[in-house]
Amino acid sequence: MTSFRPTEIGQLAIEAKLNLVLGAEAYDRVFPGFEVLEVVDGELRAWAPSEHQAAVIDIRYSGMVAWIAQTVFNSPIQRVNVLLRGLKHDGCEQPAFGAGSRFHGDVDRLREDQR
Repeated sequence: MTSFRPTEIGQLAIEAKLNLVLGAEAYDRVFPGFEVLEVVDGELRAWAPSEHQAAVIDIRYSGMVAWIAQTVFNSPIQRVNVLLRGLKHDGCEQPAFGAGSRFHGDVDRLREDQR
């Protein structure tokens, strides 16, 4: 398994190239707060500040992000996965957003309700 985290310069290079290719208006609308976390076996894993932004990037711009990341990292990117900031990329079970604050850390009770 090959994986690496981008340097700050790599992150800035991706942001600059996205801004150049997409234009300032599209970039400022969709990509503020976008952060590349890591590349694992050809999958670029990233965060966005909102679910809407993550979905738009994932659906509409993932090909562009992959192409630009390939040029910056000089490594093949086959898949782009963008999630809401703070969610885990490896886990198959994601926590409900804000569940800890509503149930004061009683997440087991939340799982019981889902059965």
